[in-house]
Amino acid sequence: MDTTYKIVIVAILIVVLLIIKGIYDEKRYRQRLYLRLKNTWGQPPGREYSHETLKAIKYYYSQNISDGDVDDITCNDLDMDSVFMQVNHTMTSIGEEYLYALLRKPCTDISVLEERENTINFIQADEKERIKLQMALAGMGRLEKISVYSYIKDVSSMDGGNKLYHICCGMALIVSLCLCIVNPAVMVLVTALLIIHNVITYYRSKAETDSYIRVFTFISRIIRQAESIADTGIAGLEEYKDKLIACTRSLKKFNKNSWLVAGGNMNGDILDSAMDYIRILFHIDLIKISSMADELKKHEKELNTIYNITGYIDSMVSIASFRAGAECFCVPVLYKASGRKDITMEFTNLYHPLLEQPVKNSISTGKSILITGSNASGKSVFIKTVAINAIFAQTIHTVLADSYNSCFFHIYSSMALRDDIFTNESYYIVEIKSLKRIIDKADKADMPVLCFIDEVLRGTNTLERIASSSQILKYISEAGAMCFAATHDLELAKMLSDNFDNYHFEETVEDNNVVFDYKLRKGTTKTRNAIKLLDMIGYKQVITKGAERAAQFFLENGFWTV
Repeated sequence: MDTTYKIVIVAILIVVLLIIKGIYDEKRYRQRLYLRLKNTWGQPPGREYSHETLKAIKYYYSQNISDGDVDDITCNDLDMDSVFMQVNHTMTSIGEEYLYALLRKPCTDISVLEERENTINFIQADEKERIKLQMALAGMGRLEKISVYSYIKDVSSMDGGNKLYHICCGMALIVSLCLCIVNPAVMVLVTALLIIHNVITYYRSKAETDSYIRVFTFISRIIRQAESIADTGIAGLEEYKDKLIACTRSLKKFNKNSWLVAGGNMNGDILDSAMDYIRILFHIDLIKISSMADELKKHEKELNTIYNITGYIDSMVSIASFRAGAECFCVPVLYKASGRKDITMEFTNLYHPLLEQPVKNSISTGKSILITGSNASGKSVFIKTVAINAIFAQTIHTVLADSYNSCFFHIYSSMALRDDIFTNESYYIVEIKSLKRIIDKADKADMPVLCFIDEVLRGTNTLERIASSSQILKYISEAGAMCFAATHDLELAKMLSDNFDNYHFEETVEDNNVVFDYKLRKGTTKTRNAIKLLDMIGYKQVITKGAERAAQFFLENGFWTV
């Protein structure tokens, strides 16, 4: 008896020590998390993304594509994946899925953008409460390589299995164990057979429902942390917090005793390991899965609301952190154009988010812009800078500039195109299809199109390129679009002078080095350094001098010498 008593005491002490250690570890984790969130606010994310992770992040957007979004061509032209990585300071998988979709959906409703601005300001106002909010979000965590939205979307098709069958399996074993006291000779054998049966049927059923274990565990964590988000004291977010509370209450039955499925401790401690044997013998997790699946089907709407509110709040926290780390930024001034003459864009000291030492440029225009200059002078980077910040203005309500003022736009580009080997289409075919989509949008759009075109029709000969590109650019401009086009064809500057303002980038040659300052200047480029570059890297003079003579002859006579 004394030995049994001692064993019980030791067991109790071990359990108490494990509980104390768990509480201590949790406290230490929260202290480290608090300091990390405080010290990394506004710092570059520095996170690496695998192909599978990016695919999972994009899933939510892929299920909610609509007209007016930043299409795949534009997204590829501007390297929006890298831009997203720079902006992404979210704490959760939900937040980054929501933020990615937000960056693909330029908003044309000023009231929506103002609501985002208000939320960002509320979050920035109180550092202590903001960190508390981030800690609540961090508790949800991330699902690498798997989309949270794909889980939620599949709720309606979930099948928790035969609940009654698993109840009977568990009850039969309990009854058999009780009857062992009455007739051990017979019932021990029956119990052994029931244990074998329950183990075999458990693993057979578990294989079919195993995917739900992770789903339900993660959803359960989302619901618990949604309550923590609602508990934060950030003023101005009451409407969102009230909705979260209402939704979590609706899902309380789903969350009740959810530890029966996968345990309350994600680290797989001794208590949870012991519970695994009980789950196997009595099928309690399989019974609970069935009940949880039924509950989720009843409250699919509330689950989607939790997803959207959590994603929205986490995205706004991310934008606030992105702003804190920006060299400078401004809140854009946006308006709806009432007519073609009302289309304007004006910005000062605009810069690209991915460049470490960006050169800033300014412009004020009510017309389309044609940019000339040599290779590597800055033409392509400039129009990408304008395009990305135009998207920022209508999505995250943040522009990397001292000031930014423009009307709302539909935004398209045609820049980084290539041959399509899968459809056997040449570069030229791919390019004219890309340009056609811009023309079609400009013709029927309910608001102006802002488009960015780099080296229009570069895939064909000089004669047809200049003839066709001049008419394409002229048509786009006259259709009421604002176009930023970069070109090497100086002839276009004169041909399109009525529709386009001319700007250029230039460079100088100093001590056999080409020096670029990447500053935008008015007018058409006057420098011609391509032939000089041939000479600088060692081409024979018979080539370079001959090229100079041929170029000069064309400039003086308007045609090429034979």
